[in-house]
Formats: sequence, structure tokens, C-alpha cells
Amino acid sequence: MDAISSRLFLYLILSLCISVLLYTFSNRPSNLPEGPAGIPFFGNIFDVRGEHLHFKLTNWARLYGDFFSYKIGRTPVIVLSSPEAINDLFVKRGQKYSSRPRASNQASLITQEARIVNMPYGDRWREHRRVIHSLLGMQTAKFFLPFQEYESRRTLKNLLDEPKAFWEEVSRFSGSITFSLLLSCRFERSDAIIPQSIGRKMQMFFNHIRPGAWLVDWIPVFDYLPDALAPWRNQAIVVRNQIMPFYLVFYEQMKERVRNGTAPDCFITRLLSDETKHFDEVEYAHIIAEMITAGTETTATTLQWFFKAAVLNPDSMERAQEEIDRVVGRERLPTWDDQASLPYITAMIHELHRWATATPMAFLHSTSEADVYREKSIPKGAVVIANVYGIHQNPRYFPQPDRLMPERFLDPKDPRAIPGANLVGQHFAFSAGRRECPGRHVADASLFIMISRILWAFDIREKPNELPPPGYTGAFPVLGPALFECLIEPRNKATEQTIREQGDINRPRDLEDSSVYETLISQMNQGQECAQE
Repeated sequence: MDAISSRLFLYLILSLCISVLLYTFSNRPSNLPEGPAGIPFFGNIFDVRGEHLHFKLTNWARLYGDFFSYKIGRTPVIVLSSPEAINDLFVKRGQKYSSRPRASNQASLITQEARIVNMPYGDRWREHRRVIHSLLGMQTAKFFLPFQEYESRRTLKNLLDEPKAFWEEVSRFSGSITFSLLLSCRFERSDAIIPQSIGRKMQMFFNHIRPGAWLVDWIPVFDYLPDALAPWRNQAIVVRNQIMPFYLVFYEQMKERVRNGTAPDCFITRLLSDETKHFDEVEYAHIIAEMITAGTETTATTLQWFFKAAVLNPDSMERAQEEIDRVVGRERLPTWDDQASLPYITAMIHELHRWATATPMAFLHSTSEADVYREKSIPKGAVVIANVYGIHQNPRYFPQPDRLMPERFLDPKDPRAIPGANLVGQHFAFSAGRRECPGRHVADASLFIMISRILWAFDIREKPNELPPPGYTGAFPVLGPALFECLIEPRNKATEQTIREQGDINRPRDLEDSSVYETLISQMNQGQECAQE
């Protein structure tokens, strides 16, 4: 055994001894909610590996109730699986439950402690959230309307020309809307590089910052090892260097254009020109990354779920089309003015969020101080999970949860409503409380205009003898359906003609083409590939 191997062996033995001592003699959380028994030192680490966690949490909720706990190493994890528990803690006691789990050192290297998604609750979080709200909040949702209006028309035309590309097209649709307001540019093609890259960068990001992503997350004492014996630190920097250059392209390009006076009027221009904001370059880059991801990925994923829902639930789609034809007719597309008269479409969107929640565990919360709930202790720094999937699939709240049933969310006075099909009144796809998704109004507006127009324009059916498979694509926290194909056909010849006539109407002024950014992104990708060879 050479000298380096001997040192490594000794460090490992020493680390193990220290870990055991820390585990044995440190204060142990007591009076936690009931939950599955773990094993010393590791907790339930081996129970939660190997499958999507929301399935495991839902199975445990059937055994231990809507308020239970388990452990990852020594960290207690509290799971809430009922509307009551979420309302009691996230809403009524939001000041205690609005933080994020402590990021591991590797996650901090990736986020550079500048991402709101895992930023502790406090003044810095509030400042970042104000910026996100200024783009995605309810008061500014109206500024998205012209872009949603135009891009939905383009999507109809693109689906008419290339129906097999629906998966990529919905990413183009949501990405183009976000970039129109953010950077005053849009994507013309469904195979555009940038919308596809956003999803990959997001998955890579969350795969490496989630609690438990690294071995050292489970055995924290390993973080005391020197760099030479802790290769995961350099690995985290490598991951960051694969993600952040993508977003820095937009920051650096727009910063230069602001400097030379050629920048378009857009959100990023105004943000970079605002002298009241005191962010550094790292923070600006991460803010741009957050806004791009928040504005594109969940909407695109929900639309992919919609196409699967349409294939598996033709009866619901026919009822929706009947409402559209009755209210809108066949001579024009649905518009915003029709929304109040299309309650079944609105109900379908709510039911889609419930039936196929894109974020089945929302985002992880953490306690900023100790608390007691139902006579059980919740320590400071505990991870708290809203098991949204477990609520949405619980027949106690939504009878026959496997069925897509828009009638659940209709007004009880509507003759189409099904009494007793919704015993909660709301869904939790956007979480709840102070960490509720700020972009929910923008997302639902995009879903309304796109889904109502798709159903007005097309019939969506399964490929002969080829139903969509079960399973998921993506990674925590955003999960889409497993890839599938379907048939998308115009409802008649007159509809096809209308789609083509409407495809170029209402284009917002002064929008640039995304080609300049795509060229820079391609060059960046080539550089990264060369560096890896």
C-alpha cells in the first residue's frame, strides 16, 4: 500500500470513528412524529433510494398518517400529506416553515448561495423574491398576455405542420413567452437549441443540489477531509461550470447592450439599469437562471401531461370541445374574453394540476425555529415536505383519484358538476404559504389560452395500439410523463385554413429573433465538449 493510499485509509477510519462518536453522543431529536424506523447513523437512507420519493411517502402516509417523520442520516424529515397539515404549518405558521433545507457544501458551490430556490428565509430572500414577483407576480401577469396570445397562434400552426414535434413545441411555446418579456426575443422553431437546453440544465442543477445528492450529504464528517481526499468538491465546481455559462450568455450579452445603448426594452434591461438593486454578477446570473426556469419548464411539462391526458381521456376532451364550440363557434379562436364562459376549460386546468402534478413534492421547506404540532416536536432545521402527490391521489379528498374528472372543479351550481368528487376545493400544485410559486397566474394564463385553442383546433388520439406508457421523465422537483407519441389532426378543413390565416396575426412589436443567443449558446456548448475530451 503506497503512502497516499495509507493516508486515505487512515482518514477514512478516523472519519468513521468521529462519525460514530458524534452520532452516539450528540443530542438526539426526541418526540418526533411517528414514522418508519431507520437504522443507526444512516436513518432511512436505504428506504428512500431506488424509486420516486413521492410514491414512498404516499405509501408511508397510509401507514403513519398525514403527519409523520423519517430521517436522512440524523436530519429529521417531516412529511405533510393533508390539506389540514399544510394549512396549519405553511399558511398559519409560515414564518417558521418558509426556509429551505441547509444546502450541503457541494450544493453551495453550485448555487454560489445566490439561488432563491434554496435560499434561507430572510431579508436576502425577500429581495430576490421581489425581483421574481416583479416579473411573474399577479400584478404583472397582464404583460405576458400579448406574447401568450401570439405564441399560442404560432403553436397551432407548428402543430399543424409538424404534429409529431408536439413535445418540443410546448417547450418552444413556454420558452418563447418567457424570453419575449425577459429579453425581448422569441424562438421560431420547435427544435430551437435554447428551450431544449433549459430543461437539461434544470435537471442537472436539481439532481446535484437536492439533499442526499452527494455521499458527503449522508456522512457530513467527510467534509472535514482535505481537498485531495474530497474529490466531490471539484466535481461540484465542474457541475456549476456546465450550468452557469449557459445563463451568463444572456447576462453578459444584455449587459454589453445596456452599456452601448442597443438593448431592447425588456425586463433584464430594466433590472440591469436599476440603480436601487445592489446585486453582484453572480446574483444577476442566478436571478436570470431562476426566472428563465420558473417561466418555462413547469408550463411546458404541464402541457406534455395535457397531451397524455387527452389521449387517455377522450370523453373529457369531447365535453371540453362541446363547450368551446357552443361558446366560441368555429369561425374564430378562443380568446381571453371567452374565459368566464368556458368554466369546463378552467376546471380542466385545475384537474390537470391535480391529476398529473408536475411538482409532486413541490419544493422542500425547512424550519427556521423549533415548533410543536399535534403534541409532537419539530426541530429547528428539519426538512419539511408537502406530499402534494399524496394529497392529490388520496380518495379521501378526491374520490376516484386516477380519473381525470374536470367536473371536480366546476361550480356546484353548474349542472355538469359531480357532487362529492372534490372534498378539498383546491389543488396544491403551486404549494402554499409564503413559498407558493409566484408564477402561478402566468402559468395558468398560458395553459388556458393554449389548451382552449388546441382543443378548438385539433382532435388528439392515441396511435393505433400504442397507449402512452407509464412512468416519468425529468428529475426532482419537476417530473413529466414518459415519452410517447400521439395523433394530432385538425378537426376539419375549415379549421386548418383558419389556423394558417391566424398564425401570423398579433405579433408583438420589436421582438428580436433568438438566433444571436443560439449562436453564442452553440459556441459555448462546443467549448464545453472540447474541454471534456
